[in-house]
Amino acid sequence: MKVVVPSSWSELSDFQQREIINIINEVKSKDFTEAYIKIIQILLCKNNSFWSYLRMRWILLHYPISAFDEAIRFIFDKPNIYSFPKIKGLVEPATRLGDITIEQFSICDTLLHRYSEKKEEKILRQLVACLYRFKTGFSKLRLNEIADITDKISLKEAQRIVFIFSAVRMYITDTYPDIFPKKAKEQDPLKPVFRTKEPYTPFSQVVVMMAADELRLLGNLKDCQSTLIYDFLNAFRESKRIHKLKQDAQK
Repeated sequence: MKVVVPSSWSELSDFQQREIINIINEVKSKDFTEAYIKIIQILLCKNNSFWSYLRMRWILLHYPISAFDEAIRFIFDKPNIYSFPKIKGLVEPATRLGDITIEQFSICDTLLHRYSEKKEEKILRQLVACLYRFKTGFSKLRLNEIADITDKISLKEAQRIVFIFSAVRMYITDTYPDIFPKKAKEQDPLKPVFRTKEPYTPFSQVVVMMAADELRLLGNLKDCQSTLIYDFLNAFRESKRIHKLKQDAQK
């Protein structure tokens, strides 16, 4: 039997994404060995059917765990999943959050930081509710209505959505290093990249800075908040560039 396993986050089935993310979230100690074995088992199961389980058991009877060391390497890299699952009755964020405002992103960003600190399901589900919206657009006043819908999804699906959001956040900070410069952080070669401690830079601070900027490239605070996230970041980058030119000219 030819054994083929996914080689990237984007190749995982929805079932595999949910299960692997749940395994990672449940790791409490520095020892990743037990989780490592569980992840390999999930990589060998395309779904949660009985026949898929039997296939996985057969493979592990005939192949050593070490045979999958190379295949599982992508788990330790930055995840490249940027598309959000659909939730009936709501509009999901576009790929890489391309259609959300900086205000919406800022709220989600704050909740992500709180969740990473406290690991409470309540905060997790608040973040999911803030990511989705009705067709009429994002409104903080309707978050309770949205939560009535998003709270019905499973915990594993909620974890998956938040994991995707954190992957997009890493993508954004990597794309705009001049806005979010890298700082010293905890490093552990045996941990996946997304489990290391990143210094926190709240996006809300960036929004206020842009609104207070004398150039007013996007207008006042309300105008800034309603700007799409990538338009906002590009404008903020341009503002920094102009200010640097002015400073250099005064030397």
